[in-house]
Amino acid sequence: MTSLKDVAAAAGVSESTVSRALRGTGRVSAATRARVQEVADRLHFTLSRSASSLASGKTMRVTMVFTDSLNTWFNSAAMQGAYEVLADAGYDLVPLIVRTQADLRRFFDQLPGNRNADGMIVVSIMLDQKQVGILEDLTIPSVGLDARAIGGYSATVRVDDMNAMRQAVQLLNSLGHRRIGFVEMPDNPDFQFSAKLRSGAFFDAARSMGYEEGDLSLFEGRDFGKFRSFQDAVSEAANRIISKRERPTAVCVETDDFAIALMYALRKVGLRVPEDLAIVGFDDNALSSMAELTTLHQDPQLMGRMSAEKLVTLMRGKTLSDPHSMLQASLILRATATRVG
Repeated sequence: MTSLKDVAAAAGVSESTVSRALRGTGRVSAATRARVQEVADRLHFTLSRSASSLASGKTMRVTMVFTDSLNTWFNSAAMQGAYEVLADAGYDLVPLIVRTQADLRRFFDQLPGNRNADGMIVVSIMLDQKQVGILEDLTIPSVGLDARAIGGYSATVRVDDMNAMRQAVQLLNSLGHRRIGFVEMPDNPDFQFSAKLRSGAFFDAARSMGYEEGDLSLFEGRDFGKFRSFQDAVSEAANRIISKRERPTAVCVETDDFAIALMYALRKVGLRVPEDLAIVGFDDNALSSMAELTTLHQDPQLMGRMSAEKLVTLMRGKTLSDPHSMLQASLILRATATRVG
């Protein structure tokens, strides 16, 4: 097996020069760098990541923290976007799933002494004050992707939920719907997610447009642990909508996945969508166009890329001109929201 010493001897330079040349660091002339690279290629030598990391003091790894399965629409798209940027910049992406608040606390408690990553991206998690304080004291940069707030993070990439809900309410108002509501996803009692901001934003927008309290309905998300399955949670929400004495003529739903499942559950019991109940979702995921769902479009893959770009800039010791980015959701008009009949 070819060693660093072999390459140095063949190139006529020191071993430290070979290391600097192949890592792209230190004072090495272009001619020497090219000669070393040519010898390394000819001898099929690759500088190990661990050796390079030890010499540079960097791990060339980024931790990306999730609270759900990696194969959900949002998480997988965000990770894909981050990976595209980080791989191109020479970093490995290490996903980490925290399933409970205890997992999250344990992760944050270990962060100050953890040297296994050069930076971190935290996805869709609301942090407590202790965790915010830990982030503020870290020597590595952190980015909040779909964060509820900017506190503690070096940078954030978020969607403007207030403006998104304003667009949804304006649409329903323009279509003549006077009784409207919001349907929340089932709750994970261990975490508060950024999507939970949407119900409050919905009601703020509705009140600002002249809706009275009696015009508005909230179908709160119940503890998901009390349901046997996602479909059970959907059926329970559908039953609450059907059973309401003054049923709304239109609802916004926290996510497209829940909106699509709810739409089919309602149709099974004879409620027509959109004739009896207009529905507006949030996400514009891969199934939304197939279901003809009117929704608010967000792009988690773009959010992942932007988060990684900010993090790479910070890991390179540079300053961000715009550390906290707020993206706008766009309203996609399809068949599930029509004028009140």
